[in-house]
Amino acid sequence: MIKFKAIMTCVTITFTASTAFATPFTNNVENDVYSSIFNGIPTASDGNDGVPDLHDAVNNILGTSYLSNSDLDDRFVSADEFFTGNGSHSIALIGLTAGNSNTLGIYQGTTKTEVLPYGSYFGHTGDGSATNPYPGSTFDVTGEFGWYLAANGPYSFDTYYSEPSLNDGGWDHMMTFEIAELNGQTRFLEINQQLQEYTFGNAFLIGFEDLSYEFNQPGMLGDDDYDDMMYLVDFRPTPVSSPSMLAFMGFALLGLVRRRNKI
Repeated sequence: MIKFKAIMTCVTITFTASTAFATPFTNNVENDVYSSIFNGIPTASDGNDGVPDLHDAVNNILGTSYLSNSDLDDRFVSADEFFTGNGSHSIALIGLTAGNSNTLGIYQGTTKTEVLPYGSYFGHTGDGSATNPYPGSTFDVTGEFGWYLAANGPYSFDTYYSEPSLNDGGWDHMMTFEIAELNGQTRFLEINQQLQEYTFGNAFLIGFEDLSYEFNQPGMLGDDDYDDMMYLVDFRPTPVSSPSMLAFMGFALLGLVRRRNKI
């Protein structure tokens, strides 16, 4: 069982970025159809359902002036199936464009733990200031883990994992971006209805697509925007995917299509 704490600490974990952009994005995302900037880095659709898009979330966090998701290409992290925890860390809900009620959680093997539930909402969820803090959560986790998003309707009641192999069709429902400028900076989070000041050490933005393949249009994973729920997390991705964790989860989640891990 993961134990919640009010005291927050950060740890430094060795991280090596991967340059291999593997398969499980749709053709439009994988081949830069939405951005028309053909550089081999997958780029999500933007401007399709109003703000916030992924780049709007980064602007909210850092005060940057990005105009499109392609501006985040140099922040893209391909090896994001697993993350590593060694102590107490925080996460913050930055924004969402879904009308659904989604829940963020982590899993280790067959154990799933809800870490940040949130109701139906639209737009940014704060600005990280003391007067308008991000909704957040702090929890203890040690070792390698993955993220999951449980979509609670009205359009989807599926659960999507950071491991594409565990998702129906083997699709990647999560994108991750480095937010290194935030490391060493402080933001305010509202945790259990209490204001908490938190200094980030390993900041990353993760965004989920919460609809299934071809839900809206043929050839698309939902609407390919990966901004349905966006979170600021203080964990580093694990550089290499874990075959043992995949096998353990695959044994428990029968009926899901299994595909080769990304490298």
